[in-house]
Amino acid sequence: MTSWKKAVPTAAEQRELKKDALLRQAAFAFRTNGYHGTSLTDIADALGISKPTLYYYVKNKQDLLYQCHLAASEQALDSVCREMSFNALERVCRTMSDYVRSMISEESYSVIILEEKSLKPQQLAYVIECRDRFQAEVIDMIGQGVKEGTIVPCEPKFAAFCVFGTANWVTKWYRPGGSWQVDEIATAIGDFTRSGLSAQPVPPGLTALFGLAGRSENSR
Repeated sequence: MTSWKKAVPTAAEQRELKKDALLRQAAFAFRTNGYHGTSLTDIADALGISKPTLYYYVKNKQDLLYQCHLAASEQALDSVCREMSFNALERVCRTMSDYVRSMISEESYSVIILEEKSLKPQQLAYVIECRDRFQAEVIDMIGQGVKEGTIVPCEPKFAAFCVFGTANWVTKWYRPGGSWQVDEIATAIGDFTRSGLSAQPVPPGLTALFGLAGRSENSR
């Protein structure tokens, strides 16, 4: 007989939910105060638990940072648009929009990129490997777009790095509670990508960038 008709999470499911909450809170703290400016006590206090409780889920602060990077890598790969009914340009734009959304939403595991220097060499190597898989997906999509004529002729890798530079920098200046909302920013980044890569002129009225006009975002 199934206990409580599966209405109550199992012990294993509860542990995963708690670890998920830990990773999200840790990522937020690392983004806000930096790795060295954040202690496990800070994270435990924010979650309303004792510091020793954290050791049920991670070995130490460095392991916690590593786990955040791995979760963020999976989140990035999940943002890849694989809907083949869209052309390559549209898939790239949707991917970058969802990627930015994944980095700045409340559900984010994203950690400031420079914090990767705090990882062990073998940890960093694996994080870079995961990141490269995501980048390769976008590079491949841009290459497909060039071939099909939806993306302006370019070197796909260079174009991808330009797009990533724009997207990743959002985590440096975005702050919750500002005048620009997460979905607005994500959509605008997708439109900005379209404007830069499209082989055809993009009508100004179709871009979300105009929706942000006149509303200044507070900088960090």
